[in-house]
Amino acid sequence: MNKVVPEQMRGYLKAIIGALIGAVTAGVWLTMDLFLPEPYGDFLLFGLMGLVHIIIGWQVGRLLERKDALEASAKGHELNSNQAETVVEK
Repeated sequence: MNKVVPEQMRGYLKAIIGALIGAVTAGVWLTMDLFLPEPYGDFLLFGLMGLVHIIIGWQVGRLLERKDALEASAKGHELNSNQAETVVEK
């Protein structure tokens, strides 16, 4: 699953893909809201939305940390294991 994004993929294409994913996700949440019974469905739906957003945020954080580590290693720096933001020269 560690596919490298090709350099030819432009920022606008990434933005379009992100917008499509966001629109589909919003559509799924709205469809689930229509089919779940009131009021218990709302509690279930909001709990699921919170859980999904926590997982997405965690994955984005991991992705950004990995990106920072790759950039630091490319520049000849080493990341401190305790603080991801601290870059220590070798």
